[in-house]
Amino acid sequence: MLTHTRVFKGGKEMNYGNRISELREQKGLTQEALSITLGISRAALSHYEKNRRKPDFDTLSRLADYFQVSVDYLLGRTEASTAGAKSEAANSAD
Repeated sequence: MLTHTRVFKGGKEMNYGNRISELREQKGLTQEALSITLGISRAALSHYEKNRRKPDFDTLSRLADYFQVSVDYLLGRTEASTAGAKSEAANSAD
């Protein structure tokens, strides 16, 4: 059985919807602009951000590539946005 650690930020669980919304807002993008860039509908993006629907693997990959983060980060499985950041954090702990 697969399990993963839940990541919390400010007392709030960070799931894929929160992450996608946060990354989009950090770039100053509207849902419309990001959805056009990703080749999905604005409604689909809205559903992802509200955790009503799960993005498929291709969409997750496009989101990760666009925001230059790992899929694990988007899924809320890690706080490190990239594999390199995770490695650097582990090395600094040594």
